[in-house]
Amino acid sequence: MVEPGSSKTAKAGEKPGPGRYICIDCGREIRIDSTDADLVKCPTCACEMYNCFPMTHIRPDIKTPEDVMNPPKRKK
Repeated sequence: MVEPGSSKTAKAGEKPGPGRYICIDCGREIRIDSTDADLVKCPTCACEMYNCFPMTHIRPDIKTPEDVMNPPKRKK
């Protein structure tokens, strides 16, 4: 089950960053919110490969975990 526009993959054990990861075997979706979280084997079928849908709405001025907690003021 591949969504249109997806060509990037990630393997269990990697730290791929925030986003949605769809198991290439069963289609189960795993969501990661942290930049340092490991991608785990699929809980449903134990597959280790995922199609990646990285988070793309992160503000360009957010560069560190501290910026997330205290975001810079937006210019008006």
